[in-house]
Amino acid sequence: MGDQLTQQAVCNTMKGIVARVLQVEEGGIMPGSRITDLSLVESIKLLRIGGRIERTFGIELDNEVLFRTATLSELADEVHRLCLREQEQAA
Repeated sequence: MGDQLTQQAVCNTMKGIVARVLQVEEGGIMPGSRITDLSLVESIKLLRIGGRIERTFGIELDNEVLFRTATLSELADEVHRLCLREQEQAA
């Protein structure tokens, strides 16, 4: 992702990922949405979301984060933090 990566940009990208994996309308996903409330989410779907997030942002996401994070915004905060850390390490 680019140098000007914001939490909002991460959240917006993740909305698309979640919508595609869960096959739900992206417009119905809000930052405060609980991923597990959006569809019949099984652990395998959470892991698929995690894998797509990792590939999209070039990070390694601990699976535990997926299972303990309440909302899309909270998960986006964690992904944003990991992206910034990766950028700092690459610099």
